[in-house]
Amino acid sequence: MAREVTLVDAGLGNLASVERALIQVGAGVRVTRDPDKVAASRMVVFPGQSAFGAATQAIVDGAMGAALRVVIERGDPFLGICMGMQLLFDGSDENGGQEGLHVMPGRCRRFPDGQVEEAEPGAVERVMRPANVIPEGMAAPQSMADPSAEPMRVGVGVRSGASDAEPGDAPDSASDASASGEAEGSEAAPDGDVPPPPTWSGPTVEEVDHGTTITMSPLDADGAIAQAATPAPEDASGSVRLMRRVKVPHMGWNEVEPTGSHYYFVHSYYVEPERSEDVMWMSRYGGIRFPAAVRRGNVMGCQFHPEKSQRAGLRFLRAFLLGGWG
Repeated sequence: MAREVTLVDAGLGNLASVERALIQVGAGVRVTRDPDKVAASRMVVFPGQSAFGAATQAIVDGAMGAALRVVIERGDPFLGICMGMQLLFDGSDENGGQEGLHVMPGRCRRFPDGQVEEAEPGAVERVMRPANVIPEGMAAPQSMADPSAEPMRVGVGVRSGASDAEPGDAPDSASDASASGEAEGSEAAPDGDVPPPPTWSGPTVEEVDHGTTITMSPLDADGAIAQAATPAPEDASGSVRLMRRVKVPHMGWNEVEPTGSHYYFVHSYYVEPERSEDVMWMSRYGGIRFPAAVRRGNVMGCQFHPEKSQRAGLRFLRAFLLGGWG
């Protein structure tokens, strides 16, 4: 007989894929947005892929938040996924500071911008040309003409050893990332005020075999001229190590310690817990080590998306269903 799991529809999305994954591991799933039904449930999964803000505050302060606390305080199994895990803590710095459910002490912080890390083993060097290079035989505008321009070399990281990942995996919808806040700070130009096109100012990097590499293209996504290249570090053998820029949000497959398996993440904020005993699994992004999974008694949260993590994710959900923890 399938064990019944209540899947909470709190308006934070990500329901269909979680429901399919739970059914696949043998659960009988009941989807509801009724706080009374949630409070009466004996096993609850609370997913989410939104951001802290008005919607989460309504949950925390309203009947749904009270129902979740009833389940948690009663000691019944509870799993929060992504935003569902973050809501277990005291709050988040997102959107000026928001409150959580205060089940575990700690706060959500944003990954810092501007981090650079060494590319993983298996990284390859890719030659790229400026986007505004004029094909041979065509005249270039005066502002773009530069006969000395040369190809650029960019370090591109390729993750290796992820037996649980498959190429092409992506979030269920484009809202996964945008809901995490990565589009912050973007503004449209006023009507009639069209900015001038970016210009290419010539080569900014030497050949890699001279000891220099670069982590961005000459024209970034906003049309700005890239920063000048900086010397790349060398390993003990004296060979150049490829570097790459750490992007926010964190989106993709990451190894989770101590499991050795890879899980799928989409988030701009990570949990900074106050109690080390609440942390079950860890992961790393750039220079930040952060909790990938937390646990206190029968209450559990995972920052990754098990429903998008293929075999490893299904093992995780199956363990939760059977009363284990992966």
